Amino acid sequence: MIEESAYKQPHHVMLFFEERENKNEHQHCISEHVNYYESLKNSGKVLLNGSFWNQPRNFVIVYVASDLELEHIINNDPAIQGNVLELVRAMPFQ
Repeated sequence: MIEESAYKQPHHVMLFFEERENKNEHQHCISEHVNYYESLKNSGKVLLNGSFWNQPRNFVIVYVASDLELEHIINNDPAIQGNVLELVRAMPFQ
């Protein structure tokens, strides 16, 4: 069993996003979402990101120092702010 404090240390989290609305109508916001995570990838915070074939979903694997940093990353995602994508699952792992 994992202790409650285990995820207060640096760890990876796999984030799963799903479209709230037709993303074709919000392509600009989706482009900002992609650029946001590419910027985080360049700074070493994102290990991998992509989308699933034939599904309105995508994923991002981030490396964070704390849950507060994770919340900051999610809350600053342009597609979350624009209510275009919804975070449907966050799976922490080491």
